[in-house]
Amino acid sequence: MWQTPKTNWKEGDFFNIEDYNRIKGNLNEIRLQALMLWPDFVFEEMGLDKTYQDYGYHADEINRFESNVENIRAGTYPFKTGSRQTFYDNQPFINWQELNRIEEACRLIYSNIQSRYNGRKTISFTLNGGAF
Repeated sequence: MWQTPKTNWKEGDFFNIEDYNRIKGNLNEIRLQALMLWPDFVFEEMGLDKTYQDYGYHADEINRFESNVENIRAGTYPFKTGSRQTFYDNQPFINWQELNRIEEACRLIYSNIQSRYNGRKTISFTLNGGAF
């Protein structure tokens, strides 16, 4: 289910479970919506939602977010979403600018896919003249 992305990250904001699950869920939802209009494309599985019993975040999990933004772009329309970053274990964690970039990319892509889906031309007619 789509959740409004947080696109106003600022220095000092904390990344928490709700943020992780929102981004992951939004990427999954974007893919589902895209598959109604485009053929299947590469997409990396991101696993289950995190809970408070899970211990932290790993570089490979954040790299899957980055990868899936690129996979969606490649499979649909080449939206401008900034430069993909790669994160490494025991190195600095994703910062607020990158979180804004990823969440804004999700918002842009989702909005455009919805516009394209809602803007499809259809013809209204009744088969067989409505007779049974």
